Amino acid sequence: MRNLFSLTTLNLIKTTCISMIKDYPMFCRLELTSKCNFRCEFCHIHRRANIDEDMTTKQILEIIDVLAYIGISFLYITGGEPLIREDIEDILKYAKNKNMYILLGTNGSLFKQKFNKINKYIDNIHFSIQSVNNFENITGSTKKVFEEICDGIKLALKVKIPTQINVIIDKNNISEMFDIFKFINNSFPNVNIMTGPMELLSSNAEDNKQMEHLLPDINLFNEQLYQIKRLYNNINTFDNDIKCAKDRYILKNKEFCKAGKNIFVVNHKGELEYPCEFIRLKTMKANSRSDIKNFFKTRKKFSIDIKQSKYCKNCLVSCYLQPSYFLTFKGFVKIIFNFIKQ
Repeated sequence: MRNLFSLTTLNLIKTTCISMIKDYPMFCRLELTSKCNFRCEFCHIHRRANIDEDMTTKQILEIIDVLAYIGISFLYITGGEPLIREDIEDILKYAKNKNMYILLGTNGSLFKQKFNKINKYIDNIHFSIQSVNNFENITGSTKKVFEEICDGIKLALKVKIPTQINVIIDKNNISEMFDIFKFINNSFPNVNIMTGPMELLSSNAEDNKQMEHLLPDINLFNEQLYQIKRLYNNINTFDNDIKCAKDRYILKNKEFCKAGKNIFVVNHKGELEYPCEFIRLKTMKANSRSDIKNFFKTRKKFSIDIKQSKYCKNCLVSCYLQPSYFLTFKGFVKIIFNFIKQ
């Protein structure tokens, strides 16, 4: 068990219970940067041309103050690649001092290098492995970096940080799908693996058009996944589980996704995007308490647009549906049970 009775965990449980009952802010996806040291073709991040300025350290710490003020207890640190920031230790330490539960999403390339400075501030970590046979071409990186990622995963597991490896399957890596899962299971036994087919997730229609050719053969993906699940018992096909759960909630006339209600996103420019970065009905600065108060006063008038949105009804983006599932009784019990087992 890792910090089961810490103030961080107790704060997380408290806000989760409140959020299960009413629209109380709990989870924030905080993008620290728009930049990444990888060039994965399926990802829209590097297509932004990296011309936007990221927030300064001072701006990020002010954002964390505001998030803590409104009740956020679960902070998903992401990017781009968040570990490329030189101030990452200061940011994580500051959030941890606010008793926030910190989930770090990283490609893992810099985790080993920064491990000693940041590991004590991380409650959960998601790595990414997209290839084992063609890593250099798919990521634009090197074999040495792949070895650094693997060493980083071993370090996280050694200090018992709950660890997940994300595998996104697209047209470029579907041919090595079996090899990827075999490698992960042999190298990191029993680690949780999240997998799913690539989706067109950019808010820019032109980006999506450019990436359409990378969509995998979904029938081939499902066929191979079925065989892989028969071999290994640690494959988390979360998107499929969520689709079933979401369908049940729709039948009960309830909205399953909590984006813009209990779950928020702040982008690398310090803007709160409502309800999420994929459908931007409203974008506003989130660098003061008054900004957040004004947002909460006006957000309800946008909810009708979300209910009518075809995109929202068909969306299966785990970045939002996974924490939404956490806010159901079944999901809360399941995730807490998995947390205790770590």
